[in-house]
This record gives sequence, structure tokens and C-alpha cells, in this order.
Amino acid sequence: MSDDRSLHLKRQLLDEIWDEIDSLEGKELDEYLASIGLAPSGLLEDYAKALNAACAAPKRALFEEARRQMRRKISADFGKILSFDVAKKKEIMAAIREHAARTNDMTIAARNQKLEDEGNLDSFLEACVRLGLIDADGNLLKR
Repeated sequence: MSDDRSLHLKRQLLDEIWDEIDSLEGKELDEYLASIGLAPSGLLEDYAKALNAACAAPKRALFEEARRQMRRKISADFGKILSFDVAKKKEIMAAIREHAARTNDMTIAARNQKLEDEGNLDSFLEACVRLGLIDADGNLLKR
């Protein structure tokens, strides 16, 4: 039998099965499904999983793309903020503290608000960029 003929017969059989399933309801449908080796409850679970996966896939893809873009942006942005001189970094830190005190949006618990060296200050500023509190230029972002 040729592959085309075999494929045609398979499709025809599937169409007939689907027509039969489509014409049945309730107990008759359950009995028919059992007669062809399918469990109705299992089919329902599989359908729910497939539907959930189909709905989640595009949202997950958007999320992953946003994550990739943020990683690219953040890695590029750190170089800029870390290249500032210490005085500029301290100025940015002061603006963050003032904003935190004024808005109560966040608390600064970094060693009792004391950053002892430039490395600590850099780590804090990187965290602020990651959190979206400041941009790569050290400007406070509106929320």
C-alpha cells in the first residue's frame, strides 16, 4: 500500500472516530471512549493541560523575551553607572536616601546606611538599577 493511500485511510478512520465522538454525549460518550481504550477522565485532564499550556506559551515567551532584554540592558547599564567618580556615586546615593525618606517606598538597610567603600557603593547602585529605582545615569525613575 502506498504511503498516500495509507495516510488517506488513517485520516478517514480518524474522521469517522471524531464523527462518532461528536454525536455522543454523557454515558454513551463515556462508554464509546472506553470501548476504544480511552479513559474519559484522563482525556479531560489531558485537554485541560493542553489548553493551559497553549494559553501560557505565548505569555511565557513574552516574559522570557522581556527577561532577555532586561539582562542585556542591565549588563550594559552597570558599566555606565560604575564608571562615575566616587563623588557622583555619593550624590546618587544621597538622592536615593532622600527619596526613600520622603516616600517611605523603601528602607535602606545597607550596614546601617553606611557604605564603607566604593565596592559597597557600587553593589548598592547596581541593586538600585536592577530594581528599577534608578537608571544607568543615576536618575531616580518615576513609579
